[in-house]
Amino acid sequence: MHTHELKRDKKVIMEWLRRLGVEFHTSFLIVNSEMEDQPVVYANDAFYKMIGYSEEETLGRNGRFLHGEKTAMEAKEQIRKCVDASKSGIVEIVNYRKNSTPFWNEITVQPLSFPEKDFKFTLMLQHDITDRKRAEALIKLQKETYTGIEKGYMLSALLQNICNTAESFFIDGAKCTVLLIDDTELYKIGAASSMPKGFQDAIDGTVVEEDIGTCGAAFHRQEAVIVDDMSTDYLWRNHQQLVKTYNLVSSWSIPIFNVEGSAIGTFGIYFPSPLTPHEKDLAFMEEVASIASLAIKYSRQHEEVLRLAYTDENTDLPNRNYFRTEITELLKEGKEGFVAFLSTDEYVKVVDQYGHRAGDTILREIGKRLMLSQNLSDNLIARFSDSTLAMYSATPFTKIPDYLDHLLSGLVEPIKVGDMELFLTLKMGVAIVTPNQQDSEELIRCADSALSQAKLQTGEAICYFESEHDEFMMKDLRVANELTAALRRNEVGVHLQPKVDLTTGEILSFEALARWTSPELGTIPPDVFIPAAEKNGKIRMLEQNVLKQVLQWMKKRTEQELKIRQVAINISADHFFHHSFVPYLMDMTAEYGIDPKWIQLEITERIGFVDIETANKVFRHLRHCGFTTSIDDFGTGYSSLSYLQKLPVEELKIDRSFISTMHEPGTLAIIRTIIQLAENLNMRAVAEGVETEQDRQTLLALGCKVGQGYFFYKPMPLNEAYLL
Repeated sequence: MHTHELKRDKKVIMEWLRRLGVEFHTSFLIVNSEMEDQPVVYANDAFYKMIGYSEEETLGRNGRFLHGEKTAMEAKEQIRKCVDASKSGIVEIVNYRKNSTPFWNEITVQPLSFPEKDFKFTLMLQHDITDRKRAEALIKLQKETYTGIEKGYMLSALLQNICNTAESFFIDGAKCTVLLIDDTELYKIGAASSMPKGFQDAIDGTVVEEDIGTCGAAFHRQEAVIVDDMSTDYLWRNHQQLVKTYNLVSSWSIPIFNVEGSAIGTFGIYFPSPLTPHEKDLAFMEEVASIASLAIKYSRQHEEVLRLAYTDENTDLPNRNYFRTEITELLKEGKEGFVAFLSTDEYVKVVDQYGHRAGDTILREIGKRLMLSQNLSDNLIARFSDSTLAMYSATPFTKIPDYLDHLLSGLVEPIKVGDMELFLTLKMGVAIVTPNQQDSEELIRCADSALSQAKLQTGEAICYFESEHDEFMMKDLRVANELTAALRRNEVGVHLQPKVDLTTGEILSFEALARWTSPELGTIPPDVFIPAAEKNGKIRMLEQNVLKQVLQWMKKRTEQELKIRQVAINISADHFFHHSFVPYLMDMTAEYGIDPKWIQLEITERIGFVDIETANKVFRHLRHCGFTTSIDDFGTGYSSLSYLQKLPVEELKIDRSFISTMHEPGTLAIIRTIIQLAENLNMRAVAEGVETEQDRQTLLALGCKVGQGYFFYKPMPLNEAYLL
């Protein structure tokens, strides 16, 4: 075919396409697929109206002139492949109008072939789907926001995701912000990562004013505010330097409302060129603002739930849950440091006298002072239990002692509780954190164990966890678990140690002492199983078991008409104040036919400190029923002459710790005072732990007439004592 015939045929085809374009209201264009650059050879009026370009600006150009920053490479390649292969297809792509506004374009690619003429064209139907894409984006954004809230994402991250989505539908360089506004009407940046930091710093924390800034006006007017030219608009008169520095030309802002209809912030968009919104743009912004409102509402609710879950409401300190969670994360950093548990001797006394709020005051003030004394970025403080604070610090091993001294120095000043200024006696248990330590629960257990050891010491104490102490604690737990079964199996026996006349050596009475030999654990010392029984609520059972064995022993002697001597039985504070204590004694002595005068009850002197009035009633009840009483270990605990003279007690026992150091002048003076005190109160003084003849002579010289100890007799089983 001749060239002039080809040109004539193409003109006929183009004329046919023009007539088609008049009838076809859908936007479309035709590209010449035969040419390498695939230029546009025809487009209808609907297409020119959609893109804003004229026919002269369009024909002869490749469709790439409609692409921009937001146009996906994958979509470009998909269109190219369809054209090259003469295949039909549908592609969604972001195109740009002449005014630089991006829009979503659904392109239907349809090859046009004329085999008899050997011509190749491609028809591309164009459909603006921006509204649909915006609707889909809003649905997706809402789901992402809900999911983010459930996963605990920070509010700033949720709001920034909202801004990023909104920016994708506006011109390149558009910058979205969410500004939060609280009751004080100060700006707080919610999200603005597209904005330069200098702009954020200039806005954050400033007062929200109606005639300053697009967002300020939108917040106060509670409606959309549009500024076409920020360089001349009155609202931006005070921020012209920001406008010029960051190339800001126009801005739009709408208020963000809560469910009550009150404005709580603003959603704003800033553009690098003049731009006026369409109604659809404002409607889209309102939808975005409603999702931002949703994020703010539920994120704050989630924050409140987390606050309640991780904060002690009585002190506003982090709680046990928070401490456990955070320390697990902190250990991952692999730093040296320590975990410490801290309590104070005064807490229980203050709570008993002033109530739990006073106890909360003590812990809140301790926590506050500790926070002021340390670097918060590397440390953690929490209320772990009613009376205990937990603490973590990333402090190098060699600096831990000095660091703890520094912390405790901040607690030297008294704490005011009610009308009282209280000086605290602090106890601290410390577990060292090694770089490879990952077991947070083990560290917590070790620190708690060390605190238990510190509480056994007098005065202020810091104890570091040691494995030997851990083994002791484990044995203590095994002892407590085995004790009940041991009592039922009669493994816990009774030994008697005589109290003698120091002058003649004559046996005057006995003291009953519990002894336990376990088939599994071996011989358990009294200083192990008796504290274990007290801690685990089994001390009453143990003491009742001792009483029963003593009464059986006495009954047997009575039946054989042997001499009966008084036996003293040690009674714990918990047992002493139990409502069934005296009735049980009466029932048991009656059951075995033993006169109560043969039973003496030895009670430690702290009985008076616990509750002097109730203690006085119990002592008088015991005397009325015929029992005698003794104050054991006098001088080692809460001695108080004011309560001692009120109690109807027959005997004071001088603790063995004084007798063993009797050679010291100060101790000798204490022993002399106790003996004289007992005589003045018509009580009998009994010395424990008499080991030597020198002890006996010294005590007699001081006026003490009764004693017990290895110098005379060791504790002996009941069958041996039976022969005395």
